[in-house]
Amino acid sequence: MERRLLWIGLLTAASVVMSGVYACATPFAALGALAALDSNRRDGLLLIAVVWLANQIVGFGFLGYPHELQAYGWGIAILTAAVIGFLAARALVTALAPVNALATVGAAFLIAFVGYQLGLYAAAFVLPSSSGAFSYAVVSYVATVNAIAFIALLALHWLASMVGLVRPNTVEARLVAAG
Repeated sequence: MERRLLWIGLLTAASVVMSGVYACATPFAALGALAALDSNRRDGLLLIAVVWLANQIVGFGFLGYPHELQAYGWGIAILTAAVIGFLAARALVTALAPVNALATVGAAFLIAFVGYQLGLYAAAFVLPSSSGAFSYAVVSYVATVNAIAFIALLALHWLASMVGLVRPNTVEARLVAAG
């Protein structure tokens, strides 16, 4: 259990760093997809919640997020969307992992991203947002950030499994077994 918590802490630190590098676009879809491939439901939800909390602390504590009702509302919407993305990816991984390991990795990322974006889009009907918040340019930027983060997180997971911090997930194990 201590290793799982250390892994969650490492992913939280990595996502805070990535958030700073990519202009506060925390890669929740990438994290959700990785958690779906790697974690049980409880640990995946814990990871999403801890990363979200760290994101909120950095945003409100250091980046000057306004202490307004709409900002708090968007924080809750982000958490909800991240959970939707994770749960969707987790359901897909459960269904596809026995079939094709490589397709499962790509599909987990895709469904986590779509779930996350749909959750945010639904929130935009209730919370104030700019007209360009879901423009092609913005969504493609967020997709690119998440894709880069997902690849980096997969590499980090592989390294962590090599040093014994985490066990290889079932998809990694199947890819290694396939040669």
